[in-house]
Amino acid sequence: MLALPVKATNGHGGLQKVRGRIFGRITDPNWAQIPGAKITIVGRASHTTVVKTSNAKGEYAADLDADTYDVTVAAQGLKKVTRTTGVVCGSRNYMDFVLYPGPFGSPIVNP
Repeated sequence: MLALPVKATNGHGGLQKVRGRIFGRITDPNWAQIPGAKITIVGRASHTTVVKTSNAKGEYAADLDADTYDVTVAAQGLKKVTRTTGVVCGSRNYMDFVLYPGPFGSPIVNP
């Protein structure tokens, strides 16, 4: 099977690359939303780094090219969490994160 990049036409008749999306919510163990959490997304093949910040509802979103990404979420006074996901063109990957109390920067790695 041959895989080709997916393209779409924009409103002006030009071609644009179709990307995938990672999005979700950051909470603590009691489901309280965590605004201002730092989400760092690193592409394994592309070595592209995208940094996002969760909004007032603890939500984040990133449009990304196809790749495998390591997603790390950190917030002051909470342990950071790292998970891995694959993104393909047109995909929508919902990734919630729960951050537990602990020293800032103490890692928790989820499969």
